[in-house]
Amino acid sequence: MPLPSSSAAVPGTPPRSASLADVAALAGVSAGTVSRALSRPDMLSEATRTRVLAAAERLGYVANGAARALAMRRTFTVGAIVPRFGRSSFPTMVQALEATLAAAGYTLLLSAPERERGHDPALLRALLERGVDAVALLGADQPPAMFAALAAHRRPFVLLWAEHSAEGPCVGFDEADAGAQLIAHLAGLGHRSIGILSGSTVDNERAQRRLRGLTAAIARHGLQLHPAAVVETETGFAQGFAAMQALRARRTPVTAVVCANDYLAAGALSALDQAGVAVPAQMSVASFNDNDFSAFLHPPLTTVRLPIQEIGEQAGRLLLASLRGDAPPGNPLLPVTLVVRASTGPAPG
Repeated sequence: MPLPSSSAAVPGTPPRSASLADVAALAGVSAGTVSRALSRPDMLSEATRTRVLAAAERLGYVANGAARALAMRRTFTVGAIVPRFGRSSFPTMVQALEATLAAAGYTLLLSAPERERGHDPALLRALLERGVDAVALLGADQPPAMFAALAAHRRPFVLLWAEHSAEGPCVGFDEADAGAQLIAHLAGLGHRSIGILSGSTVDNERAQRRLRGLTAAIARHGLQLHPAAVVETETGFAQGFAAMQALRARRTPVTAVVCANDYLAAGALSALDQAGVAVPAQMSVASFNDNDFSAFLHPPLTTVRLPIQEIGEQAGRLLLASLRGDAPPGNPLLPVTLVVRASTGPAPG
């Protein structure tokens, strides 16, 4: 007798959706195995999982998520709040987080507000109302109401792109080390007067830490950082272009400029090219992130490679361990690496 499917129906009646039992019969496994393949794929062999998923796809089977959530008291969803998602390197981090969670059968629900709304407790409340099992937040500088809500609902959480917090686990890297590597490189090339195109430090702990790290490293090497040689701006190519124009208009005698990220650096390089300033013969430019495009700028960009993808992967593993009731893995600061390319050279003259 042929197996029922979502396309088989008695004339005049609505088609019947495929059931869990239909998938199990087609795959030659038990209903429990089908359930595990869809909710806890890590518990099954690759061959069994592939056979079950192929049967589900053939029949057009869609699990009843609400029923499963009631039965297991778990929705297999994780919420994340990542402000300014589309104008930063955060998509790489979030994609790695999503892939790590998806491999264990979890779905990521992303809230991506503008930065000024990033700490609004209503965003977390909306995720908790949807029954998320765990939460990822960007940065350690969260309002007390966020941590209070997570504690009240007993939801495990992780703080992304954060070094330390007394409130909970963090996954990040040492900003001071990243700045120190870059400044040591410029000092070794003979640069003595440094300019900085910084991200806006207003309500932005990451920009604050990066600027502090650079300033401390410049002081340790006995270099000069004139107040007029620091320009704060938002992230973006256009912003980097305008910030470099503003820095040059101040006529500070800098021979190297450090940008807070590769987006700003790309705009800065374009501004220098338009002004006829040769890089690196007349001005060196360096940055942070090592985005995919950095090696293809003109000239290729010297930058500190940050563990952006690794932050997402480590955060996903930490949350999964908490949800299983396991002791969470250690989360030491992830390493950073200086990548030297053609945008930096010896100080002129």
